[in-house]
Amino acid sequence: MKKTTKGLIAALALGLTMAGAAQARSDIKDGNAMVKPAKNQHYSIDGSTFDKASLYGYLGELRDTDHITGIVLKKGGDDEQRRIIGVIAKTLGLKSFEQDGRELKEIPQPQTAQPATPEPAAAPASATQPAPAAQPAPASGG
Repeated sequence: MKKTTKGLIAALALGLTMAGAAQARSDIKDGNAMVKPAKNQHYSIDGSTFDKASLYGYLGELRDTDHITGIVLKKGGDDEQRRIIGVIAKTLGLKSFEQDGRELKEIPQPQTAQPATPEPAAAPASATQPAPAAQPAPASGG
């Protein structure tokens, strides 16, 4: 009787673990993490709510473990939430979309600023010209 109870508990625990794992990754579709906009610049995915920094970390983990290739902001996000999704996606090397009905509309990602290449400062001529080499004296023939 004792073995049967332990076996039942183990099977139940395994079943709950498997159900939890399935629930934890339910918001990934076609390689995209499906993120729901929430109040106060927060985001919901896989049953949890994140601020933007925590969302970045979580999506980075999904990129590494589940190999997501994009982030989809479900309908209802505001301009700032779209911008944040674009920034996170660009930083993580992912694509970014907004769900528009059944269609996905690309969220623009910020452009990488090209660093200004400064012109080299003009150096004084004496600093750029090597000093003349001393000429050896001609050998006297004899």
